Amino acid sequence: MIRSLTRRRLVATLGAAVVLGGAVGNLAHAETYPGKPVTIVVAFAPGGMTDIVGRLVAAELTESLKQSFVVENRPGAAGQIATEYVARKPADGYTLLLSATGHVIGPAVQKSVRYRPVLDFEPIALIAKAPNMLVVNPSVPVHTVPEFVKWAKEQGSVPYGSAGAGGSTHLAGELFRHMTGAPLVHVPYKGASPSTNAVVAGQIPVVFQDSMSVSAFVAAGKLRPIAVTSAERSKLFPDVPTIAEAGYKNFDAYTWLGLYAPAGTPQAIVTRLNAEVNRIMASPDMVAKLKRQNAEAAGGLNPAEFRKYVETEVAKWQNTVKVTGVHIDQ
Repeated sequence: MIRSLTRRRLVATLGAAVVLGGAVGNLAHAETYPGKPVTIVVAFAPGGMTDIVGRLVAAELTESLKQSFVVENRPGAAGQIATEYVARKPADGYTLLLSATGHVIGPAVQKSVRYRPVLDFEPIALIAKAPNMLVVNPSVPVHTVPEFVKWAKEQGSVPYGSAGAGGSTHLAGELFRHMTGAPLVHVPYKGASPSTNAVVAGQIPVVFQDSMSVSAFVAAGKLRPIAVTSAERSKLFPDVPTIAEAGYKNFDAYTWLGLYAPAGTPQAIVTRLNAEVNRIMASPDMVAKLKRQNAEAAGGLNPAEFRKYVETEVAKWQNTVKVTGVHIDQ
C-alpha cells in the first residue's frame, strides 16, 4: 500500500511538474515574443479597408513591441486564399491573418473551403467595423433605393461589383437582389480597391462596398451613396438612409475585420497580442485615423469574447446564405 501511495504521489508530482512546466514555457513564450519579424497576412488587395487598417495596426505593433510587423497581401476568393495559407502555418505567433467578414461566410458558400472559421484559428481581436454601402457612378440617374430598384428593373440586367465572391459585400448585393427583385448580376473583384475603381471609371454602374473603401470617392463626388446596408444608420454617414428604411426589413450586412493566429498558438501570445491591439484600437489617435477613413475602431473584446462573436457571425451568415441561395463553385 505504501509503495502504491508512493507511486501515485510520484505520478501526481510529475503531472503537476509537466503542467507547471508548460505554463512556465507558455509565459516565457509571451515574455520573449516577438523574437523575430511577424507577418500579418492581409486577405485582400492593397488599397482597400482590410489593407489600410492592417498597415495602421502593423505600424503600431512594430512600435510598441519593438519588432517588425510586416503586411503581406494574398488576395483572392474573398479571403479564402490567405485564410487557408495561414491555417497551415506553424502555430508560433509569427504568421497572423487579418481578414474581413468573408472569413465566417466562406464555408457557408463554398464546398471547396478547407478551413473552419473557429476551430482552425485562435481569434485574437476584433479590430474595426464599417457599414457596407450601395453606391453608384454619378451617371446613374437615381438617388434613393426605390429609384434604384425601379431603374434596375427598367435596365433588365445590372452588373454590380464587390470585393470578392463570398464576402459581405457580395452577400449584401445578393440579399438586396433577393429582397427587392432588382435584376442584379454579380461581378467579383480581388478586393475592395479594384471593384471601387471599376465603378469610378464607369466600367460597372454600381458596387456594394465597405464605407472606408468608397468614402474618399463619395467626398469627391465621384460616387453617389444610395444607402447603407447596416440595420441602423451609421454615425459616420448620418444622412445616408438604410435599406431597411425603404421597406426591406431586417436588412443587415456590414463589414468587420478580425485578427487571427493558427489554432494551437500559445494562449499567452494570443492574450498579449489581444491586449496590445485593443490598446492600439482604443487610442484617440487610431480612433481619429479610422474616423477620417470612415470606419470605426472595434477593439475591446478579450480572446474568449471575440471567439464567441465569430461563432455568432458564422450562424448569422449561414442563415443569410440559406435565404439568398448563394453558392460558389471553385
